[in-house]
Amino acid sequence: MAGPLLSLAVTAFAAAQYAIGRPVAPEAWLAIAPLLASLAQRRLGQARAVARVAQSALLREVPRSVAAARLASRYLSASAESQVGGDLVEVIADGANPRWLVGDTRGKGLPAVRLASVAATSFRDACAQPGLSLTEVVRAVEESVTRAAGEEDFVTAVFAELDPAGWIQLVNCGHPPPLRLSTDGELRPLAPAAFTAPLGLHPDLHLSTFSVRTGDRLLFFTDGLLEARDRAGRFFRVDQQIQALSRPDLQAAADELLDRLCAHTRRRLDDDVAVLLAELTLTDPGLQPARPGQQPAAGVIVGAA
Repeated sequence: MAGPLLSLAVTAFAAAQYAIGRPVAPEAWLAIAPLLASLAQRRLGQARAVARVAQSALLREVPRSVAAARLASRYLSASAESQVGGDLVEVIADGANPRWLVGDTRGKGLPAVRLASVAATSFRDACAQPGLSLTEVVRAVEESVTRAAGEEDFVTAVFAELDPAGWIQLVNCGHPPPLRLSTDGELRPLAPAAFTAPLGLHPDLHLSTFSVRTGDRLLFFTDGLLEARDRAGRFFRVDQQIQALSRPDLQAAADELLDRLCAHTRRRLDDDVAVLLAELTLTDPGLQPARPGQQPAAGVIVGAA
């Protein structure tokens, strides 16, 4: 309350001086500026601190390793003031088959954060229930999002389950498909045969299964990565980032990818960006990296639910 009270005091003093015919010294107004700036800066710092706490509750720390994979996760907010948005990355490391969710909530601000929190929480709860398939988990998340969403709200999302025997299952709900960087340096999307609607819009869920190998890297991301532009309006080309994604150290690869993104946009993002980079370390001895010149097995659709 110090700022408003001081402002009122200075205004009252100036009015009194004017009433008795004395000139108002400009220093009286200038004196308040540093204090008000200090108070505004303190409030901004407090707001950022609260936003960081909210973000840490929504975006739990992603482990650096799960069964059969190493992970690197990064998040960039389009708003330096809030540092939190509707993008989410959630990893369930329990059990032999890790699962994860990467999603993007329509809109910005607190409503988007709230809906993202609903999606992340329901995903954790569903994965904690024994015996649920990935499709059943997605259906549980869809029901929670539908109950919480407004008429025009939705969440695009891709759900994954990694089988150490050499398979990854995906359910894609209106989200950009992840990319697979194979051991021979080829970058391809893991795209389903048919895309479905986002969560909250009653998607017809389809399960896709793709074969993978030790050494493959999988890049999951939100559409802020694809829609980032430079000042000339040119999009950031993820398909041209093979060198960055191939760096030997996985964490350095994730950092270089976002460093290139920031250089492309000059650190001016129109949308939040969340990425999850996974390097597969399968334990099955029959699933070793393909020899040079040998193509990895292609992904196939195995059914719908």
